[in-house]
Amino acid sequence: MHAPVPHHFPANSAGARYFIIFAGSICAALGLLALFGWHMHLPVLIQMLPGLAPMQYNTALCLIVAGSALATLVWGRAPLAVTIMGAAIAAAGALTLSEYLFQIDLGIDQCLFHSYITTETSNRGRMSPVSSFCLALAGVALLSLGLRLAPRWRALTAGSLASVIASISAIALLGYALGLPGAYGWGQLTRMAAHTASGICLLGAALFIIAWHMEPNPGESTPRWLPLPLGLCVFTGSLVLYFALAKKQDQEIVQTVTAGAESVKSQIATRMEARMRGLVRMARRWKLSGDPAQAAWEADAADYVHDIPDAQALEWIDATHHLRWIVPLAGNETKLNLDLLREERRKAATEQAEREDQPVITDVVTLFRGGLGFVIYVPIIVDGHSHGFLAATFNAQLCLDRYLPSSVAAGEAIRISDSSRTFFERDAAVPPVRADWVIREKIELHGATWNLRMWPTPALASRLDSRLPEIVLCAGALGSLLLSAVCFYAQRSSRTAAETARANAALQTALDQVKTLEGLLPICCCCKRVRDDTGYWNQIDTYLGRHTRASLSHGYCPECALKTCKEFGIAVPAAVQAQFDEGNFEKGQG
Repeated sequence: MHAPVPHHFPANSAGARYFIIFAGSICAALGLLALFGWHMHLPVLIQMLPGLAPMQYNTALCLIVAGSALATLVWGRAPLAVTIMGAAIAAAGALTLSEYLFQIDLGIDQCLFHSYITTETSNRGRMSPVSSFCLALAGVALLSLGLRLAPRWRALTAGSLASVIASISAIALLGYALGLPGAYGWGQLTRMAAHTASGICLLGAALFIIAWHMEPNPGESTPRWLPLPLGLCVFTGSLVLYFALAKKQDQEIVQTVTAGAESVKSQIATRMEARMRGLVRMARRWKLSGDPAQAAWEADAADYVHDIPDAQALEWIDATHHLRWIVPLAGNETKLNLDLLREERRKAATEQAEREDQPVITDVVTLFRGGLGFVIYVPIIVDGHSHGFLAATFNAQLCLDRYLPSSVAAGEAIRISDSSRTFFERDAAVPPVRADWVIREKIELHGATWNLRMWPTPALASRLDSRLPEIVLCAGALGSLLLSAVCFYAQRSSRTAAETARANAALQTALDQVKTLEGLLPICCCCKRVRDDTGYWNQIDTYLGRHTRASLSHGYCPECALKTCKEFGIAVPAAVQAQFDEGNFEKGQG
């Protein structure tokens, strides 16, 4: 069932043998160090640096098995063992990938060891999807090397898979170097550890070298299947780099919107605190000076409304929750003596303010003069007795238009709502281009929670969302095709040149043989023997047979035939006599 694993390398491939042994040793060493680190609680062996993803326990085991398989391949021992080890690695990688794809837990992540480091890890103990994908391909490559397949197909399979493995892991290392998390992690799933990427990259390179030396066409400098893995390598690298750049770009857009959201939150909180402090100072003066005269209070309230132009009205509500004073009065006459307990949100806010003796902001309410807004209630409690509340009413849209001018979070759409309805929008008529670009934050105010949603407007998105990832992908795809084509035609040209050289050599040999007969040939005038270069006299037919490709047959010319017939007393045949009479031969001396 199993064919011998190719272990014989050409005489000049000692360097390849040493590299494969080196790669297998490094893979096994990295896995053993990680296992030692897990058991001895040494994070430096597991993570390399704090904050980096750890090498998972199952990943370490797969690297150890892969290193052992490489050593077995070089030594040419136990092809069945190579097949079993390849199948085990492929199964571990494929099962882990299925857990990610189908969102299931097969129980393989912590069946051998319970992981305790979860940095950059979406599922405790589960190897990265990038690692599992590469290891699954490596397992299939090892499996193909041990099965009874035609050498060319084994080489093509192992070489193609190895090129993909090396490309993905090399791009992961590049991602660590350039700060591109998308190169070593897919989405928010577990990241590929840096030393895992190093080990898998060496594994892919070693498998490629093994496949290279399985080429069944001696005398050719490169294997004939090289264009396919070469193109796959370039395309895979460009594809991974595309996702990494796209992820990086998305992160930059999200960071921009997040910074804008923080600015919006800060602006709203600062403005609301300023309005609240003014009301608190008025309430403190009430407590210190006693109940003011209505005229004095209205003068103080008029100053507040003048200084805070976004406040629609300032009110005093007595302890029975009836509105008694209001500034400005014009347009608000119908609110006088209004019982606030009839409206649920106002009632809840006043009760909370009185109970906690703290300012409270209501949820969004429908204003008596129309529109949506909110009210700040500040309790007035003197010696434990309630003297009512100060209340400032604000129209939400007008108020937030002042708080959030176009210079704040420029180019970003803003939508603010409470638990039930939206009360402020800016540039939000066009829905977000991408759902993952939407930032959701909560603005916690005194007694109220506002939900903030922000996303880049199409103009900002087009400015931040460059075409670089698509350009890299298209260039990589085109480059892979061109590189494969160039390699293919270069190989064909090399084979054609070699065949031409062989044909020319054969022709030259034939010409050299022909030239032997062009010189002066010493020939005996009697017996017609020919003397060769060594001085030996050969029969003319023997000499021609050795120095040309002609095959000689024997017979009689008409003159010799007639002479032989007369000599032996044989009647001369009519055909011989006719040929002699025609005289179409050179006359002999006899």
